[in-house]
Amino acid sequence: MIRTLIFAFCYCALALGAFAQDASDSDAYFRYIQRHGQSPIEYILDKIRTRSVVILGEDHWIDAHPLFLCDLVAAAERDSTTHIDALAVEFGNERDQALADSLMASPVYREDLVFEILRHTPDDLGNPYKEYADVFYATWKANQSRPADRRTRILLVDPGYIQEVLDGEEYTYTGSRDDNMFSKIRSCVVRRQKVVFYVGLGHALNRVYGVKSGDYYYNIPSAGFLLKHCYPEEVCILTLYGAHMGSMGYIPNAETRWERIAGGLLDRAFQKNGDKPVAFDLSDDFPPLRGETYFSDPRKEPDWSDHPADGRPYRKSHLLKDQCDGIVFVKPVEEFNGARLIDIYDEAFLQTVSKRTKGKCRTAADALRQVKEWHPILQDPVNK
Repeated sequence: MIRTLIFAFCYCALALGAFAQDASDSDAYFRYIQRHGQSPIEYILDKIRTRSVVILGEDHWIDAHPLFLCDLVAAAERDSTTHIDALAVEFGNERDQALADSLMASPVYREDLVFEILRHTPDDLGNPYKEYADVFYATWKANQSRPADRRTRILLVDPGYIQEVLDGEEYTYTGSRDDNMFSKIRSCVVRRQKVVFYVGLGHALNRVYGVKSGDYYYNIPSAGFLLKHCYPEEVCILTLYGAHMGSMGYIPNAETRWERIAGGLLDRAFQKNGDKPVAFDLSDDFPPLRGETYFSDPRKEPDWSDHPADGRPYRKSHLLKDQCDGIVFVKPVEEFNGARLIDIYDEAFLQTVSKRTKGKCRTAADALRQVKEWHPILQDPVNK
């Protein structure tokens, strides 16, 4: 049961709601974007200058968001007024922190260290995704022009015991994954460091998520909720805009390629704005948009309630702007592709993979095939 509670959140629908009615068409959102929209890179750099923690909530298994993060890291290196002390990432186990530190200190890029880190991410077969590896390379490259005391540290925030959970071994529970993320980043805040926290959207949002346990909900505060409540003036939560996410990746749509959020309400506003990259705060005059509309699975009946009898944390009294501070649109979501698979597997990890899959995956090809089966959105490896 505990393994289910630890990981089930990754596959839960993000479910929130509000009493207010949504703006009836995209024109109101388009006019808001015209008034408040900024260049995404400059917008985030300004947040980094003025806040202790900038949280970027990504969609898993797609290429556009981590590639945007690479661009942001490079832009921060070129901007003398901006410095990132730590880039905290979900795709890395705290036990491998020494590997990440060695990589950042190395005069040559160490792909072997990156692959070792990606093997120990919170997934049975690791995270064999090129764009995640690209984040390590972009950060290492940016550090090459900096003195040692000004380099950005990549901070790995997944708790150590998760690997024992995946291996079916005994482990000591030290708190939820979100508790560990919060603890790691809080340590940076109290040292007055600047942190960019790149994490799956569910962990980023200022909210409590729930996992149904029998006839009642087991509720867990997200890392974003913990950070925002402890440091409300110093934490900024930004949503990297995408498509509607299911447990296997974006939900396909025959007409629009991917199922659009809120029926395409914001997509149409972005289109009216020329589909230009844009970012903006969700301030008080942002047209009403219910969290229920933004996050609910279009294939299912919504089940939000302000008076639940089963402990569910999802309330109709929440607006989108209650959960995050801004939206970052990098390009039309129909242009998004799945992340590119790469071979991160060595003989030692393949033995672990074989054990975790009960012998189904014995080779790198087997493992990549299985990951693609779980997440069909992923792109096949490039043939060398």
